[in-house]
Amino acid sequence: MTRRQKAGRALRIRRIGLWVFGISGLCGSLLSVPASSPRMRAETLLERSFRVEGESEVWAELHARVPGARWGERGREAATLTLFLNGRYHQDVILFAGESSFRYSVHVGRVRPGTHTVRIVWNRRHSAPHVSSPILEDFVLHPVGRADPEFLPLAHSPILYARPDSIGTFSDIPLLMWYETVRRREALTIRYSVIFSNEDGGTETSALMARWGRATDIEWVYEVTLTVSGRILDARYQGPRHRTHRFRGRREDDHPLLLVVSDNNSFSDRGRSSLRFALRPLPFDSSEVAREELMDQHPWTYRIMAEELRREGKLGPTLRVGTQIPDPRRYMYIEIAADQRDAGLSLAVKLSGDRRWYTSDLGVASFTLERSGFLRTAIPLPEGATASEVERLLLRCDALTDPRTPRARELLARAECFVRDVRKVFFLDSEFRPGPPLPIRISPIRLRIGDMVEVWP
Repeated sequence: MTRRQKAGRALRIRRIGLWVFGISGLCGSLLSVPASSPRMRAETLLERSFRVEGESEVWAELHARVPGARWGERGREAATLTLFLNGRYHQDVILFAGESSFRYSVHVGRVRPGTHTVRIVWNRRHSAPHVSSPILEDFVLHPVGRADPEFLPLAHSPILYARPDSIGTFSDIPLLMWYETVRRREALTIRYSVIFSNEDGGTETSALMARWGRATDIEWVYEVTLTVSGRILDARYQGPRHRTHRFRGRREDDHPLLLVVSDNNSFSDRGRSSLRFALRPLPFDSSEVAREELMDQHPWTYRIMAEELRREGKLGPTLRVGTQIPDPRRYMYIEIAADQRDAGLSLAVKLSGDRRWYTSDLGVASFTLERSGFLRTAIPLPEGATASEVERLLLRCDALTDPRTPRARELLARAECFVRDVRKVFFLDSEFRPGPPLPIRISPIRLRIGDMVEVWP
């Protein structure tokens, strides 16, 4: 293909609004608009210059609200902002909090010593059709120099391109990113994970609530190992089917560029789309708590989760396994510390004045808690049930295999559930915020297959 033919093909691609993966030079439709064009100036909501004396990673607190926006209503989901650094496209910010004033933490990027400019534009093309112009109430920049302990986690945080078929649907957006660090001898390993607002495929919503205690999707994204001087020794990411791959893609400075490629939010180091996100990663240690604890610390995540479920028709008055769940405020949320060996743990709750036991696994064998560690589950209860009505909690250990084969009988002979603690039990309040935890504490319990133990608040 000649140079002229290639140019003509690229022009046709822009005109019809499609995106071709793997073609270098295409960095989103907004990037093709010169920063000085009249259209760009008309849509600019904020422009600010700042100066740094040394090389820095910069993150920002962006306070904004969007009149008429409601995440749970089609056509009014959100407005989208586009951020330019020194005239170049850097990222998009979906203002999911709607009409409420909200602080969004975004990662602005790497800058060298000198003066730099940030421009924020209302991205009408990727905003819901029935929202008004966003109102920016405040914008605070935070440069982080190389001497700061936060520099390396910021410097290597991934930039995520949206899954192409999610653009315009306001689904499965990244809400929070966190990192965890491990030091071994002269090396530092940083692992980044993301909480997405939903999961369009992979695990049905009722199973998410049973096995994870949430309908958000939490995935590890990228892991990098560095020398003490910051040189990259190894880098890996989570690909489809939860397989780990060595990262061989492009970086901007040290930031890996990853594309969401599956309905259950796995990644590829190849390809681009017309929206990308750069969240400020937060420090968080999941070695002593469930990952969902980060949602508890940022309770607005439960509201965004619920509103997206409602908009997508996944909430209803009754529970229907595989198709809909009741309002998340009708669930009791439980965090336990447990170790399973060839077994699955399930929980049940009894309310005062009610003979029925309400179960976490909903009677579905695959909904039991098969993994070990700090685990969350959620049990749907009748409408209006409150924490004060919780009378008893039941722990049950179930077999995972058919006992009719010799190999299965061998596994069952050593299978067990070892429950170390019931760490937290709570309900969501009317604003979807985790309420005060119920005072349930137990001594470690070792359960064999078929064993059941009741505990009391």
